[in-house]
Amino acid sequence: MRGIRPLRQPIHLPALHLRPTLYPRTRPMSSQREDSIPHELRTAAEPRQNRLYPVQLAHVEQVNRSIRLLQFTIPGPENGDQQQPFSFLPGQWLDVHIPSISNAGGFTITSTPADAQALPSLDDSDASFARENVAASLASQGRAPYVELAVQDSPSNPAAAWLWRPKHEIIGKEVNIRVGGSFVWPPTGIDVHEVKNVVLIAGGVGINPLISILSHINQSKPTNQLNVHILYSSRLPQGQETETSESVLEQILFLPRVRHIISSHGPVSRLNISLDLFLTSASASQISFKSPADLTIHSRRINDEDLHSALVSGSDKVVPKETVAYVCGPPVMTDELVEKLQKALEEDGTQRVFFEKWW
Repeated sequence: MRGIRPLRQPIHLPALHLRPTLYPRTRPMSSQREDSIPHELRTAAEPRQNRLYPVQLAHVEQVNRSIRLLQFTIPGPENGDQQQPFSFLPGQWLDVHIPSISNAGGFTITSTPADAQALPSLDDSDASFARENVAASLASQGRAPYVELAVQDSPSNPAAAWLWRPKHEIIGKEVNIRVGGSFVWPPTGIDVHEVKNVVLIAGGVGINPLISILSHINQSKPTNQLNVHILYSSRLPQGQETETSESVLEQILFLPRVRHIISSHGPVSRLNISLDLFLTSASASQISFKSPADLTIHSRRINDEDLHSALVSGSDKVVPKETVAYVCGPPVMTDELVEKLQKALEEDGTQRVFFEKWW
């Protein structure tokens, strides 16, 4: 479940048709557990789009014992809907309205805005090439626009429990979704063209909004040199104590996707991505992890030295005006790291560190 950082000012995203909202600087304390408060009530102060979109569950993929990926196809204007097309910003979440459940579930979008656009079919001039090339042949068939969610097995959460029903019971079913949230890329109030250093810090399922942000940055192909430093803290998937190190890494949420993005860039790429993985499970010490070439593995928590290394941009010093940081994870971890990042970025810290908490 997610909790939302208090913001200093409204975020205006006219293309998304958000309802105007005022954000408190602090959130009142409550004796009620955050994860027992319905998602829409807990996020009432967050911006939301004005309409619901019908989508259909098209694909379910099991990542590990506790996480599954779900892709929902988005109907296009050819289906008679001439209203505002579905759109969102990387990092945002969805209100998911399931017909049989009274309260909407809240789940972060893990795909990119480009995935929500239809992939056109090849024209006739390319058809002969497509027949000779398997990948091109698949592309020639086009791709329906979709939005993806990563949902954790949570029997006490009605919406998550429904999305964890057997695949044959939910594939093809229609739900309604609404976009919301202010933890977004590009960073609010900052000229992204001046940013040279991006720090993404995830704790557990806090990787969800950050994978959308990272994938979008990758697709955007920056025109200037951009350094992206990822610090990903995760527990080992359940039941992996006897597995090999590589098979364990494949089951850590979105780690294969991050590694694929890293491997797609050569030494002369304008986008330089580094990845540090922090394994915090006690059982991590039972597996012999050798860091592959594309990431560094640590069997400990993120420390001050790790933060400093991520914040420096091609030199030995932090340049606040060229740096932004995004943090998403459990509350204690998030509070601690945000405070340190804000201090490191000096007077610009409160304006350049963005965060969202997960329970």
